[in-house]
Amino acid sequence: MKFQLVLGLAGLLTFSSCQENTVTKVKETTQSQELSKDDFYKQVDNLSRMVEKALTVEVDNTVRAKRILGFIKKSKLDPKSAKKTVMKMMQKTNTPIEDQKEITYILNKAFPN
Repeated sequence: MKFQLVLGLAGLLTFSSCQENTVTKVKETTQSQELSKDDFYKQVDNLSRMVEKALTVEVDNTVRAKRILGFIKKSKLDPKSAKKTVMKMMQKTNTPIEDQKEITYILNKAFPN
């Protein structure tokens, strides 16, 4: 008799605990796409160094633009900030105006505003 009572009580507890867990709670988390100020400056600095190296090492503008596009895609910066950084680096490295126009044209084709 005690065995049946214990077995019945265990079955009742198991059944009631399973009834309560039918609703699962999902915690929604959202990833912020915006970078902190320090991360933003770090990303701009990294992109600037890579773009400067591409501008000084490569000779052909299409190859330069393709390398810069690869750097922009790997970067965590949004395309608008990345293009602005590239423009500043082209001016800083004294890239000829015609070369700047060609590289800018290729970048704008890949990332239109």
